[in-house]
Amino acid sequence: MGEVSIPLPLFACRFVTYFVPEDLDLDLRTLRAIRVLRPLKLVSGIPSLQVVLKSIIKAMAPLLQIGLLVLFAIVIFAIIGLEFYSGALHKTCYSLEDANEIVPEGEQETPCYQDSPINSSHPSGAYICDHNTSICKEGWIGPNYGITSFDNIFFAMLTVFQCITMEGWTAILYWTNDALGNSFNWVYFVPLIILGSFFMLNLVLGVLSGEFAKERERVENRQAFLKIRRQQQLERELDGYVEWICKAEEVILAEERTTEEEKMHIMEARRRAANKRKKLKSMHNKSTDEEEEEEVEDEETPAGKVKLKGFARASYLKTKIKNKGACRAFWKAEKQFRFFIRQVVKTQTFYWVVIVLVFLNTVCVAVEHHDQDQYLTDFLYYAEFAFLGLFIFEMLIKVYALGPRIYFESSFNRFDCVVIAGSIFEVVWSSLKEGSFGLSVLRALRLLRIFKFTKYWSSLRNLVISLLNSMRSIISLLFLLFLFILIFALLGMQLFGGVFNFPEGTPAANFNTFPIALLTVFQILTGEDWNEVMYNGIQSQDGIHGGMIYSLYFIILVLFGNYTLLNVFLAIAVDNLANAQELTAAEEEDAEEEKERAKEELEKEIADLQMATTGSLDPPQVNICPPSPQSGAPGKGKTFPFQENQLEAGSKFKGTNDNNNIDVDEDYAPPREDDDEDEITGPKPMMPYSCMFICSPTNPIRRAAHFIVNLRYFELFIMITITLSSIALAAEDPVEEDSTKNRILNYFDYAFTGVFTVEMLLKIADQGVIFHPGAYCRDSWNILDAIVVICALIAFAFAGSSTGQNLSTIKSLRVLRVLRPLKTIKRVPKLKAVFDCVVTSLKNVFNILIVYILFQFIFAVISVQLFNGKFHYCTDASKLTQMECKGEYYVFSDADKPPKVERRQWKHQPFHYDNVMAAMLTLFTVQTGEGWPQVLQNSMDSTDEGKGPLPRYRIEMSIFYVVFFIVFPFFFVNIFVALIIITFQEQGEKELEEGELDKNQKSCIDFAIQAKPLQRYMPKNKDSFKYKVWKIVVSTPFEYFIMVLIVLNTVLLMMK
Repeated sequence: MGEVSIPLPLFACRFVTYFVPEDLDLDLRTLRAIRVLRPLKLVSGIPSLQVVLKSIIKAMAPLLQIGLLVLFAIVIFAIIGLEFYSGALHKTCYSLEDANEIVPEGEQETPCYQDSPINSSHPSGAYICDHNTSICKEGWIGPNYGITSFDNIFFAMLTVFQCITMEGWTAILYWTNDALGNSFNWVYFVPLIILGSFFMLNLVLGVLSGEFAKERERVENRQAFLKIRRQQQLERELDGYVEWICKAEEVILAEERTTEEEKMHIMEARRRAANKRKKLKSMHNKSTDEEEEEEVEDEETPAGKVKLKGFARASYLKTKIKNKGACRAFWKAEKQFRFFIRQVVKTQTFYWVVIVLVFLNTVCVAVEHHDQDQYLTDFLYYAEFAFLGLFIFEMLIKVYALGPRIYFESSFNRFDCVVIAGSIFEVVWSSLKEGSFGLSVLRALRLLRIFKFTKYWSSLRNLVISLLNSMRSIISLLFLLFLFILIFALLGMQLFGGVFNFPEGTPAANFNTFPIALLTVFQILTGEDWNEVMYNGIQSQDGIHGGMIYSLYFIILVLFGNYTLLNVFLAIAVDNLANAQELTAAEEEDAEEEKERAKEELEKEIADLQMATTGSLDPPQVNICPPSPQSGAPGKGKTFPFQENQLEAGSKFKGTNDNNNIDVDEDYAPPREDDDEDEITGPKPMMPYSCMFICSPTNPIRRAAHFIVNLRYFELFIMITITLSSIALAAEDPVEEDSTKNRILNYFDYAFTGVFTVEMLLKIADQGVIFHPGAYCRDSWNILDAIVVICALIAFAFAGSSTGQNLSTIKSLRVLRVLRPLKTIKRVPKLKAVFDCVVTSLKNVFNILIVYILFQFIFAVISVQLFNGKFHYCTDASKLTQMECKGEYYVFSDADKPPKVERRQWKHQPFHYDNVMAAMLTLFTVQTGEGWPQVLQNSMDSTDEGKGPLPRYRIEMSIFYVVFFIVFPFFFVNIFVALIIITFQEQGEKELEEGELDKNQKSCIDFAIQAKPLQRYMPKNKDSFKYKVWKIVVSTPFEYFIMVLIVLNTVLLMMK
């Protein structure tokens, strides 16, 4: 059905476009554009796409609900924008000399605030025109050809949608600040970004992630079912064979019970039947029999004559040659030598020697840079031949030792063979023709061999295995993404092909050719400057008067491409990272079980040894020794009967005695349940240790400090103080340091610092400093508090002296006051749980960071090989070399103004690939998605080293950036996000593991505890007017009536 449903509409569209009369004035470009759906016919023939496609299709229903929610939010913010900014972006500065000439701010026009003739004051942050040369008045079409505005509901919704995508929203914020001031605009834009971008659009990720996991589990269950079904079928067939064998055994046993005369009779009957069949067969296949007889040859052997064919004869001849004298000794020595080489190849020494060679080769490739010395160039040239020879020798020796079949079974060995073959081809090609063929980039990929050491690192190995296992889903998604890009590129060529022509020139992102259309759609998918392409598309179709309908093309492309397809990458990353975590957890559990078994065996051996040495059958006793004087806690020794598995893992054996006892420290005694109950329900007890070797637990000062610290409202008072201190820090004026406001806030800072100092001293007096468990400095949060307080006290101590004012280090200590808000994390349990999740995820990110840096370095080396020294240009675009870029040239800025004379300069782009470090910085900028189209254009325009750019000279270089985006922003960056998600899920599961309830049971109990009965007001007198009004208010028609009024009111607000 799927194969038929797609071609039928395409055939219908072609039929209509062919048979419509030519004189009929209809624009059928949009109808013909449906032909771009033809590539979708490929989907039905690829089974591996079922998980990705079905997960997206089944997510459409919840995605539609999320879409309605987002649309509802967009409409609300659009209506608010209509009220605030309608017509505000059409005022700009016009010249006093020419009323139609706009005076730009810098390179572009800017909205301005129009002064009132009555009140000359203006709001803070507003842009005021220079009254000497210009005047602010209406008449400007607005920013971005008038598309960015809040003049009606459709323009406002498009502007709000652009802000939600977080592309260009800051420019809109600054324009509104220029037009109306910056007093209240943040109140509109900050909630818009938080609710719309950070929250609502990320709901798509949650839906796709859940559906992908369900679909993958469904497919795995189906595969398991098919496997079981196949196994059952094999078992049935095996049972049939077993039954047949049993029948044959019965026949054999029956034949053994027959007499000799019966056997002769049966054999004679079989012989006659065989002769009859042979005669019939020879009549039809006489010629075939003659050919077969010619192929048979006899060979004389010591045992007699045998018939050998094909490989059997060759094997026999080889064995015969080996058995002769010197040849036999040679083959024996060769076999021993090969065995020796195989043992050498499999040693760790050989493995690490190869790794060191790979590292040295990578270093030689990485040190290459622009304008390097000639001796370095020569050294790297000959070093490359040396390393190539070593790697060829390594490959040949492995093939000789392991054999070709075993060697090529390893994927790393196959990869090495491909890289070496490419290097050899490059050397041959370079000797025949000057210039590299471009295969030198493969040399950097040898660094992937380092992944071999993952077999010694379980967590990293499981991560790499999960990433490799996800390749099938990723390739399927990439194929689907390519079809999506292909369809929208073809559609964009139908709609915008050849129309992106503007007075300032054709923009780099256009739809004039198929390759550029593909790159333009890919750029929109990455989200970078997609709004600029949309502005050009609308402007090319008669602007805001007739081209606004074409914005739907870009909106659909962003929604389905950026927020749907690309989020599947994150769904795959979450799923595979969860699998990696499960593999690591399973291995850790196996290791723990192994340790437990070893511990049980050890305890059993100790018990057997005790009974063997004492000769007593009584179970040993466990004596708990009195605490040492350093512990500071009184205690008495106790004795418990010894039982298996009663000792904890941290038990310390002091030795054995003649009474069949085992002495254990008091610290390792099993806790009593009564103590736990007292600790939970009763007040927090004072620690039984001395404070700073001075204050004992009975000291009245320490008891008072303990009482104050554990007061019910003490933590609340500290929280309020932290909040007020944070507000005071935010209210300081960094420009005028000696202002009155800063002096007043400085007195408040003295008071806040005093409160925090008293808090620190009270806790130290109560808990002690550091030497015993539970001391003040044993908690990292307390150390942070102490550092902030001490630095503030030092800054205050030197603030009044001239020495302190001159020391920048002392001044910088006051900067640490900004850490005060972190004190709230410890005091809010849920906030501390979130912070712990972040810290835990940072610990787990180390494995991913290794793989990430390695791939980043590989791409940096490749980019140096491709673009080294090719990002230079002359300020005069007509000059292509540094030798030509000399002298002066004319710069024409405006037709009415005379040209300027400027000196030519030879420069390089801000982001370039002249060395590995600059390349890594450039690639890091590219993977953030900001400004990468300009780097792409510079790469495609690059020519040769030391020469200037030519437009689209090497368009094939765009493949490098497409692959880089797929590897890093689409996949690796999503793995970091997936790690945060997995960590939060594991943290929640750990909290549930502490109790006996699962997540659903806990939710039900929480709901039951927090649930309250619904109270509904109802007048007592049913005959009263109040009861009749109440009955109307609570009726269903009244609810629908109010809903209709709300909708009508919304429509009325939208019509402004």
